[in-house]
Amino acid sequence: QPLSFAQQRLWFLDQLAPDDASYNLPVALRLSGRLDVEALRRAFEALVQRHEALRTTFFEQEGQPFQRIHAPSTWALPVEDLSALDAAASEAQTLRLATREARQPFHLVHGPLLRTSLLRLSEEAHVLLVTMHHIVSDAWSMGVL
Repeated sequence: QPLSFAQQRLWFLDQLAPDDASYNLPVALRLSGRLDVEALRRAFEALVQRHEALRTTFFEQEGQPFQRIHAPSTWALPVEDLSALDAAASEAQTLRLATREARQPFHLVHGPLLRTSLLRLSEEAHVLLVTMHHIVSDAWSMGVL
């Protein structure tokens, strides 16, 4: 399937600088209260199943970029437990991990172009990291998410 004009522009920029994270859209959300991690994982799985853009990768054929929509699959939600750390160390590690995630480039050919992970600070405090590539989302879409 051909790319939209906006997707072509982002694909071209990615070809010029494939390890650049400038078009990442990272969000860190603090979640308070008890969290059903499996329900959260299933919610992302349903979201990705419902929205083809989140299952799309990009490739080149005969000099032209195309998009490929993949079948829905099981969604992984990695959890990193920081609850053994004291408050200062936990905050510092949260910042390090969120920064590392935000700076991790996407590979348009391999995907997925959405990443999620969960930092467990305590039984009732978590940070959800969600990062998408701008080629499949925009700031408005992230707000809706």
